[in-house]
Amino acid sequence: MELDPSSRSSLATRPLGGAEIGRCPTRLHHDRYTPMPPPDRVDEVRSRALTLGLAFENDVVSRVMATTPAGIRIEGFGSDAVHRTLEALGAGSPVIVGGRLASADGTLGGAPDLLVRLSGGYAPVEIKRHRVRLDKGIPAATSDVETLAEIDDLGVRFRSRRRRDLLQAEHYRRLLGEIGHASEKPLLGVIGNDEPLACAWVDATEGDTPISADYDAYLVRAMDTIAHGASNPDAPLETAWLRGECSTCDWYDFCLGDLERRDDVTLLRDVDAGIRSILASGGVTTVADVAALDPADDRLPAGTTVLQARARTAGELLRSDGGTGPIALPGGAIEVDLDIETVGGRTYLAGLLVTGSGPSRYEPIADWSGTPPGEARVLRALFDQLASWSRAGAVVYHWTDYEQRMLANAAAEHGLSIEGFTSVDEWFDTHAIDLCAWSRHHLVSPDGYSLKTIAPLCGFTWRDGDPGGLQSEIWFERLLAGEESMRERLLAYNEDDVLAQLAVRRWVRSHDTGAGPGSSIPSALRWPLVEPVAAIT
Repeated sequence: MELDPSSRSSLATRPLGGAEIGRCPTRLHHDRYTPMPPPDRVDEVRSRALTLGLAFENDVVSRVMATTPAGIRIEGFGSDAVHRTLEALGAGSPVIVGGRLASADGTLGGAPDLLVRLSGGYAPVEIKRHRVRLDKGIPAATSDVETLAEIDDLGVRFRSRRRRDLLQAEHYRRLLGEIGHASEKPLLGVIGNDEPLACAWVDATEGDTPISADYDAYLVRAMDTIAHGASNPDAPLETAWLRGECSTCDWYDFCLGDLERRDDVTLLRDVDAGIRSILASGGVTTVADVAALDPADDRLPAGTTVLQARARTAGELLRSDGGTGPIALPGGAIEVDLDIETVGGRTYLAGLLVTGSGPSRYEPIADWSGTPPGEARVLRALFDQLASWSRAGAVVYHWTDYEQRMLANAAAEHGLSIEGFTSVDEWFDTHAIDLCAWSRHHLVSPDGYSLKTIAPLCGFTWRDGDPGGLQSEIWFERLLAGEESMRERLLAYNEDDVLAQLAVRRWVRSHDTGAGPGSSIPSALRWPLVEPVAAIT
């Protein structure tokens, strides 16, 4: 189905919105000028994510408005909504929900989630269903959502990886400035789903790389992209290349298919658009071209880039040192693979696969309530088990630092600890191994280092055809709604994740001995579950 000419024209000429600042230029072009809609990628997972995001935003807005009865909510779109927003700004409303802003020339516009009155004017606040605070990152202050204007400098940090949230807010701050309603201090607010719930405030002009400077550069790029597309609708200003945001983009399959057809060098993890340009000047345009290069070629960003090209060409894992034979992975008499499942940032299931002490067994620890007390029950049982294994000299494996971060944060919230250790972090640092970090150091992957990428290369296959953390959240919601079959599905998914880690470990240790990938995985661990487990009581 093609867009009609009037729809296409409308997309091309609409004001540049806040969510488009920092967006991939290729996506910005396609959204505005490509006449064919993208393939339908609105599946159950993405639909649920949108629903949860909207529900979270509505909940936050309700809390804000409950304590700010003088706040104003702007309904609708278009010039009338812009006019009513200007009236609310002029009247000095303490909070404006759903305001509409527009530049005088009509090229820029946007709809900030909240506008909060501070000294001399207003500051924008965005609401995002993801965590935005961290112990490392951009310096920030905070305020309670019920009293947004009462900002207290507590020395918190804003996650650097959420910088696009700040770029979006800066877009609205610039529009406020143009119409004469920006606050005296250039503050940008973001409310994430961190616990406790609060608004993180960042000064747009501070730091070595201030948000305001980033915004200026991104704005120029966005306007250049739009201007180019107006006269060249069939050819984006920039050729696509893969980055972190791509997996959730409507145009992902569209762009990936094109890159794979061309065997584009940016399919390699360390090659971005800039490196691609440098390589192209020397006639190197494909992954196969890179695979034929000397690993020491000074045009390449990392020493492993050629190996990655060779791994991608061969479709298999390679050793980063170029060696052969088994790889020494630290282990112990008892080895445990750990994986947790969370919903709403709370742990409800900890899966443990124990090997080396009798027959291998899967030991889940679960509470199906999804509540803070339920999380505390899971943590107490898990921490008791981890303390016991520590005394026995066990080695625990996990994938990425997710388990460490989530369990450390939850332990602090509930006032819990692992016996014999001053903190959860201390326990992880002394008794656990991050298999993802280890793999990054010792192995070269054809396509990234997620467990879902690495384990299949080691001969492992998940029982569920579309495994993923967000998918499991959907199953959990269905369980809470009374669909009891989801309990078994969640346990099977968790069991498969720890089995996948075991497959990687055994492949690493035996992949070149003739045993074959994944051949040493005990069939008894596959299905059904070794031990059915009920909720903790």
